[in-house]
Amino acid sequence: MNARLPRGILTISIDLEVEAARPGRAAERSLEEVTFWLLEVLSKYQLPATWAVADPVASVAGERILSLGAGHEIAVLGESTWIGHEVGRSHFGRELARRTVRGRGGPAISTLVLKSGELGDHCDLAIKQGLTAVRHAAGAHRGKSARLQPQTLHYGLWSFPVSLTLPGASRWLPGGGGLRAARGGIERAIAGRGLFHLAIDAAQLVRRKNPAQRLLQRVLEHAERRRRQGVLDVESLRCAAEKLSNREQSRPSRSILRPAA
Repeated sequence: MNARLPRGILTISIDLEVEAARPGRAAERSLEEVTFWLLEVLSKYQLPATWAVADPVASVAGERILSLGAGHEIAVLGESTWIGHEVGRSHFGRELARRTVRGRGGPAISTLVLKSGELGDHCDLAIKQGLTAVRHAAGAHRGKSARLQPQTLHYGLWSFPVSLTLPGASRWLPGGGGLRAARGGIERAIAGRGLFHLAIDAAQLVRRKNPAQRLLQRVLEHAERRRRQGVLDVESLRCAAEKLSNREQSRPSRSILRPAA
């Protein structure tokens, strides 16, 4: 970010997908149960989130999420089959267009959530489909301090690196750990008037069960308390990108849009 914000910002994204190692209806039911729990706890604390699904047009979960309002956003969950440096522009452009097309009553899609891989030189195609935010895969910019905060990729398209993923990966701490890191990250965003992005892996919540849910609830409680104190804004990625763009000075530039083929 080029300038400090009026207050810290917390953004939350949720990856809604069944683990590849546990396909089947039982895994889908478990993911549905976790989705309902997440909706309930986020509604309790009045916290909006960006929910990433593989196919927003056909997502039943997406319809339910948006019906509750509360500032939630539906995003496209990018997959390695159509995203990455080795994927051609035509293939990427077709797949992104199919997932972002807005049918009657369908959600307006402005965010792409990457589970793995990078956009490479396809940023212009994302802009062409109306995207304004890209959440990069966890660890994609690890060790690059300049990328710990959102950056503009091209002309209104904002890149959001993941600050922390929950549940954590610890085999020894309850729920996988991450409580201290999450609270600390939120406090640093407040102190520095920056942004902290929390990614929630719903499939891992299913696997780690109640301990991970209790840990996440404590993090959300902390965020809600700091929001009520007036020192933290909690935004979807779409709203955060809008807020950041509004603070950017407009600069004349030539179009970077190129045909997909």
